[in-house]
Amino acid sequence: MQQGSNVIIDTNIVVSAAISLDGAPAKVFELFLEKKIINYTTEKILSEVREVMNRPYFKEHIDEEYRRFILDALRKHSVIVEPRFNEDAVPQDKADNEFVNCALTAKADIISGNKHLLELVEYKGVKILGAKAFLKSFTQM
Repeated sequence: MQQGSNVIIDTNIVVSAAISLDGAPAKVFELFLEKKIINYTTEKILSEVREVMNRPYFKEHIDEEYRRFILDALRKHSVIVEPRFNEDAVPQDKADNEFVNCALTAKADIISGNKHLLELVEYKGVKILGAKAFLKSFTQM
């Protein structure tokens, strides 16, 4: 991975980054904000992130201004694509297919903490990495 890497930042990475400013997900989100990585997303993914961030637990643990900042930054600084694929790569959780199809469209890797996605490891040339593994590969370039 190198500067300008194309990625799909999964919902759980975004939420984890918002909860803990010190962890690997927060460092991934920082790279995104600094434009060192290019995040691709879809309207469906943005809706999912917004829905999760507005759940009572997260409303209680992440103040409204910071939640709004995260959501605005994702929309403003991400490249929004319409998936050109309709793969069923994650039969255990159909919603996760949106990330795979976005990644295939954008020719990007996925950064995720999602068990079902991480179990794939790679799908049709798309690498699926946890935040720590992504950071390790990013700094090695």
